[in-house]
Amino acid sequence: MDKKSNTDDPSCLHIRGARQNNLKGFDLSLPLGKLIVVSGPSGSGKSSLAFDTLYAEGQRRYVETFSPYTRQFFDRMDKPAVDEIIGIPPAIAIEQVNAVKSTRSTVGTMTDINDYLKLLLPRVVESFCPKCERIVRPENPSSITQALLHSFQDTPILIAFPLPVPENTTSTDFLSFLQQQGYQRYWHAGSV
Repeated sequence: MDKKSNTDDPSCLHIRGARQNNLKGFDLSLPLGKLIVVSGPSGSGKSSLAFDTLYAEGQRRYVETFSPYTRQFFDRMDKPAVDEIIGIPPAIAIEQVNAVKSTRSTVGTMTDINDYLKLLLPRVVESFCPKCERIVRPENPSSITQALLHSFQDTPILIAFPLPVPENTTSTDFLSFLQQQGYQRYWHAGSV
């Protein structure tokens, strides 16, 4: 971490004039995409830097992107005492205390991230059948026909579906009804 911040570097988060709580107006550059540990003795400004400055500004900017309706569910955060923060990504802090508004609320529901994940995941993941372990793909009549023709070359196949006979209806009455509907064949007791 640089003591003097060079704000031209886009791979870093730049803090200028941080003076929140016990911070004394210093400049700092932090690399983005890296794990950063803030440590020091009690009262040195760790929480003031991490939560009261960085998280507060990241969360404040993040919440500004939501609709007014969604914003009402977030606590309003004041702008931290800092001259400038450049390159800060949206921030979410998860505390050990459960401060969610309802029993069904999660970080994903409170931040609307779930809605985006529902759009993203079907496009980037593959589902597998738990029984046969094949990839589950969207099918249409043409793709099913092609798969059957490939799997059963030169073999006659019969595609059938169950159709229960309604109560108080005899089999002969039901069969004549099916003929009126345009059905040509039926499978019964192992034969067509």
